[in-house]
Amino acid sequence: MSADTTPLLAYTSADVGYAETVIVSGANLDVMPGEIVGLVGPNGAGKSTLLRAVTGDAQLLGGTLSLAGTDSGALSALERARLVGVVPQQVTAAFSVEAGEFVMKGRHPHIARFAVPGERDLEVARRAMQLTDTLQLAEKHTDELSGGDLQRLALAQALAQEPRLLLLDEPTSHLDLNHRLQVLDLVRDLARDTGVGVLAVFHDLDLAARYSDRIAVVASGAVAPAQTPARAITTATVREVFGVRAVVGIDPVTGTVSVTPVLRDGAVAGVARGRVLVVGGSGSGALLMRRLVLAGWEVSAGALNKGDADQILAEALGVDYALIPPFAPMDEAADRRVAELAERVAAIVVADVPFGHGNVDNLRIAVEHAENGTPLVLLGQVEGRDFTGGTAEALWQRAAQAGAIGPSDADAVLRALEQLG
Repeated sequence: MSADTTPLLAYTSADVGYAETVIVSGANLDVMPGEIVGLVGPNGAGKSTLLRAVTGDAQLLGGTLSLAGTDSGALSALERARLVGVVPQQVTAAFSVEAGEFVMKGRHPHIARFAVPGERDLEVARRAMQLTDTLQLAEKHTDELSGGDLQRLALAQALAQEPRLLLLDEPTSHLDLNHRLQVLDLVRDLARDTGVGVLAVFHDLDLAARYSDRIAVVASGAVAPAQTPARAITTATVREVFGVRAVVGIDPVTGTVSVTPVLRDGAVAGVARGRVLVVGGSGSGALLMRRLVLAGWEVSAGALNKGDADQILAEALGVDYALIPPFAPMDEAADRRVAELAERVAAIVVADVPFGHGNVDNLRIAVEHAENGTPLVLLGQVEGRDFTGGTAEALWQRAAQAGAIGPSDADAVLRALEQLG
């Protein structure tokens, strides 16, 4: 990243919108040389409006907007064109021209009126087409090209401007996987190697996290402070902003934030069916917890080790559970917590989790509550899952004597719970 401390773009307490309608208010946002700042948020939140206000296609209704240290209102259209390049969300050509000519339009801010392009103009445009893998399209007409080809040509046109600030409005929406990565890798390299600043709208949170230095969340008419991807994209943020419960972690290959959607809040049944405690672990309870939440049950869980697949999902779902350290056995505190949770439920479900000395107390608590009248559902059989020297099998037998039922799969568990309810 460049050592220049003057922002290429700086919104300060800015209100932006159209006519007299404010879409985003009080925005404080900057982009430094060599930096990629991503904008994420729900549809209609104002992400594109923030980009359009830079080019004058939306209005600055309050506060200030400066470009490379100069108030945007003091810049002529030509000065803005020399400073800012734009790749819009929808790329259209007003009339059919050859692709090479389309890209050459990016040189217009640098060519005197009525002058013809010089050698340098031709070389800059050619290089932009090489970088975007569009040189082979140079003699094809724009009305013959796919949306993906047009989008790459729009990027080539923007690069031909040699801008200091690049605005990208969902720049990969029409691209296949190969070209999506090619375009974003190119933008990242340009920022790093040339000091171009980039403000980009993303709908894909994984891509935003992978390519942005900082991310600002735009929602409910406001812009949150731009932060590192790990701070900007969290389980709580994804649920609050998008209404989606998701597992947010670090991709082991890229080392960047990864978002795995689990369920939409809107998909959860509107009927409250009661509370269920799920005894799981090692990923055995994940499907059950998700299915139960979707069906309208209020779910809690037994003791789960931090980092366990069930613990990660429980966190994403907002499930109450007893947390224990990685690979650690249940302790007295966890024992008490599971017992407290079991007191509040209409039924307990034991997933097909293997039992060892570290987690068999989950089963013991479930059985004790079954003996005191709490309905108990045992998924599968205990054979092959008892690594306690017989303790788990003995508890299983006690559960059967207490009237526990044993469905064979998750669908049967849901049917059994409905009957118990």
